[in-house]
Amino acid sequence: MTRQQKEAYQNTEALRKIIKSLEGQKFRLDCGHHITFGHFFGNDITIRNGKEPVITCSQCGY
Repeated sequence: MTRQQKEAYQNTEALRKIIKSLEGQKFRLDCGHHITFGHFFGNDITIRNGKEPVITCSQCGY
C-alpha cells in the first residue's frame, strides 16, 4: 500500500464518533434481533461489508 493510499483511511476514532452519534437509537437488524446503541444490554453487531452491507447481531453473525 502506498503512502497516499494509507492516508486515505481515517483512524478508528472517527468511527467511534459515528457510533457515539447513534447512542440511544433503536434498530431492528437484518437477522430480526434488536439493538439499542449505548445501552449496557445492547447486542453486539456484526457488519458484513460489501455492496449491500448486512448487519446482524454477533450471535447470528457466526
